[in-house]
Amino acid sequence: MDHDRMPEDESRRDFLRTASLGAAALGLGLPTGGAAASAPAARAAAEPQGGPYNILFFLVDQERRFRPGELPVGLSLPARERLAKQGTTFVNHRINSCVCTPSRSVLYTGQHIQHTKMFDNTNFPWITSLSPGIPTVGHLLRELGYYTAYKGKWHLTKEFETVNKLGTPTKIFTEEMEAYGFSDYMGIGDIIAHDRGGYLHDGITAAMGVSWLRGKGRDLAAQGKPWFLAVNLVNPHDVMFYDTDAPGTQVQGGRGLTPLARDPDDPLYAKQWRFDLPASHAQPLDAPGRPSAHRDFLRSHDALVGPIPNEEARWRRRHNYYLNCMRDVDRSMAAVLAELDASGLAGRTIVVFTSDHGDMDGAHQLHAKGAVAYREQNNVPLVIVHPARSGGRQCQAVTSHLDIAPTLLALAQAAPEKKAALAKKLPGRDFSGLLAQPQRAAPDAVRDGMLFCYNMFAYLDGEFLEKGVAHLKKGGNPKDLAATGARPDMMKRGAVRSVFDGRYTFSRYHSNKQHNRPVTIEELYRLNDVELFDAKTDPHEMTNLAQGDRHRELVMAMNEKLNRLIDAEVGEDRGQMLPGGIEAGWEITPETMAGA
Repeated sequence: MDHDRMPEDESRRDFLRTASLGAAALGLGLPTGGAAASAPAARAAAEPQGGPYNILFFLVDQERRFRPGELPVGLSLPARERLAKQGTTFVNHRINSCVCTPSRSVLYTGQHIQHTKMFDNTNFPWITSLSPGIPTVGHLLRELGYYTAYKGKWHLTKEFETVNKLGTPTKIFTEEMEAYGFSDYMGIGDIIAHDRGGYLHDGITAAMGVSWLRGKGRDLAAQGKPWFLAVNLVNPHDVMFYDTDAPGTQVQGGRGLTPLARDPDDPLYAKQWRFDLPASHAQPLDAPGRPSAHRDFLRSHDALVGPIPNEEARWRRRHNYYLNCMRDVDRSMAAVLAELDASGLAGRTIVVFTSDHGDMDGAHQLHAKGAVAYREQNNVPLVIVHPARSGGRQCQAVTSHLDIAPTLLALAQAAPEKKAALAKKLPGRDFSGLLAQPQRAAPDAVRDGMLFCYNMFAYLDGEFLEKGVAHLKKGGNPKDLAATGARPDMMKRGAVRSVFDGRYTFSRYHSNKQHNRPVTIEELYRLNDVELFDAKTDPHEMTNLAQGDRHRELVMAMNEKLNRLIDAEVGEDRGQMLPGGIEAGWEITPETMAGA
């Protein structure tokens, strides 16, 4: 099934040791009235009999959106197919940051990483936990009278990474999640995200969701109290730790820091699929116009999971596993949806399905996610099922994870003035109005572009991370790494600011030490590596139009659009979320400009 295939008539993480080496070597206001421009208002959907609509929210991990024809013939994903048939598929939905922690922080708070301060994964010591003082979707919906519950992966609190051990958990984080606006967590933290975290634990998360619907969900419905249940599943994230080596060989395995796994001994994973590799899979990393950040990202990731030689057989094994991981998590989603039906609550429950980010999946000779702005990473599935709206439809409007929180507020049934007051604190756009006639929406129906911000330190300098991993594998103390002279090059252009408007993707790659807002062509190219892709003429993003002088007018128009989005949704973008804040010197100043 394609994520947007419709009827023809409706055209981690045991990385703490690694992370410590980075900390040792490093030495280490939102505008008001944010949701001013929203989708055109639509007639409010009628309240169902028995009370307001509930909301069931599915979040999977590392699943990209597949275009029509990209999934193999015969591959069935029944839960996703059901949602697409019953709901609206948003084909231009994008993430606002990467990797797991940054993206989830945006999705669950409705704020960019500059304000959540979650610019890297919580595995690393230069990141703190998400502040409970930042309102989450849980807090906001509680303000509207909803009971909010959470199951599965969180990845926004450091303690969830460190307290428990796989197989021998000693702490359940129910109380901690209450501080973030969610009840009934009953989890063991984020240790579930290991090499087979999805395979081993998604069934448990789904079972907790089923049990909750069977008990608390029905009880709340009987009381007329609406609820929000978030079911956060891991797969297809297991592909991050997949061993691409053929049986009996060891090329990737044993070379990195983290444990790897091959296909489980399970009939589902034995299935072999026929598919084409991405058109860009052989594109050289040093092809003209490719930022050096791509090479450092790949080199860093390979230091953690071992290098994957650019061999077709390996890419096929990895992609086949990825597809089967998607099938696996689909079973978990289907179990929860079946219980929703059995409870009699499907007719009064809105269902939302999306992913925290995608996976490069062999495109552009890359895998996983990191310092890129390519479609395979940033374009993720989004389907919304509303019982009062027709299903089986597509929407071309550009939407983003930043818009999820205000849209959920709008979908909740509560006093309009109270919803409006909460929405004013969010910079995203409410696109719930598009559910009435989604097929009529133009790409700019909600916004004329969406903003992507990336500042991850872990993938900044591949050479440094290789040295650090080698140091650890020899039994070295992370605290001694700096004494060896190994330090990351913070001037490398590994931070990204990008805008996608439905056709063009424009990106600036800059140093974490040189946050900048260029207004001239000279500034732009002096301080940034620049990308510009045209999805209409170059759907595989192989030709960087920012090379040369031919498209300078378009480059500057997109640069201005990116600046406007940052001004409107972030405000100051000066590296304030990085260690030490602005005082640490994360931005271009007149003094540093001369040396840029």
